[in-house]
Amino acid sequence: MRNKIRVETPSDSLYLENNTIYIVADSKEYAFGLSTVERILLLTTDMGPFYDDMGLAIEVGDSDVIFIMSEHKCYQTFLFEQIGKVLPVDFQKIIEASVCTENNVFEIYVKG
Repeated sequence: MRNKIRVETPSDSLYLENNTIYIVADSKEYAFGLSTVERILLLTTDMGPFYDDMGLAIEVGDSDVIFIMSEHKCYQTFLFEQIGKVLPVDFQKIIEASVCTENNVFEIYVKG
């Protein structure tokens, strides 16, 4: 079973610096090398527009998954200005997920 690291509260953070992903979640600190990223998914639900209905799941190694919802302050910066510039993410899939109104999973990166 994977360890779920949820970036949820205003005091939580997620950012990429010097090829390392840093997370503060639930008052705990984590760091993962960029090379440990196995897969990145965008998850959509049918709960919008009243609820945040899109989230990012980053699978790192064999046992950890980082989750962040699209309304979190770190989401846009992390996806588009940080991880999206160093890994070959599928921006077409991001566009498809952004307009999706159903429960769905969009794989935007898989380690080569």
